[in-house]
Amino acid sequence: MTIQFCRITDLADFLQIDVDEPAAARAITEATAAIQNYCHQLLWRVTNDAYTFDVETAQAKLFLPELPVISVLSVVEDGTALTVTTDYKLGRNGILHRVDDYWLEGIGTVVVTYTHGYEEDDIPEDIVAVCTSAASRRYQAGLLSADSLGVPGVASKSLGDYSVSFHPVGGSEGTMGASGARLLLLSEKEMLDRYHL
Repeated sequence: MTIQFCRITDLADFLQIDVDEPAAARAITEATAAIQNYCHQLLWRVTNDAYTFDVETAQAKLFLPELPVISVLSVVEDGTALTVTTDYKLGRNGILHRVDDYWLEGIGTVVVTYTHGYEEDDIPEDIVAVCTSAASRRYQAGLLSADSLGVPGVASKSLGDYSVSFHPVGGSEGTMGASGARLLLLSEKEMLDRYHL
């Protein structure tokens, strides 16, 4: 299944137009990837994901890399299955605490199998909003590119005695063509900062 943080209908409603579904789906996929890359998180539900830790000396906490943590299925330390509450506890923000001890030092000594991320119907509204806005800009950039036959920097066109004027290419992101603009705006990144690791 393709991971997408908003739907084609969200994009169409936001732009208030009928959209080309394949182009809209691609724009949404690209916006979703930009959000995941910025947050350093999948954010999408993954069940029973195994993660192997390299443990440093005197380390009592392990930080699970994907949030939110839904549940921990198992914790195995150097081949030995540990028991929840007796050997480890899951704290807030995906922190796995070793009870009354340190985690065994070494490379690949602890393997945690856990479920993390949001279900499709539970994606937070701020993530959906950022995805919709970013995908809308990407979709509109494609329309603009198609209208100018892929030529970047077109500022205006005239019909009588046909005329085309151009922005200087390469000066700012808005004049570098459909692929030159950033996918996420600063204000959108600020909205996503609570999910950023």
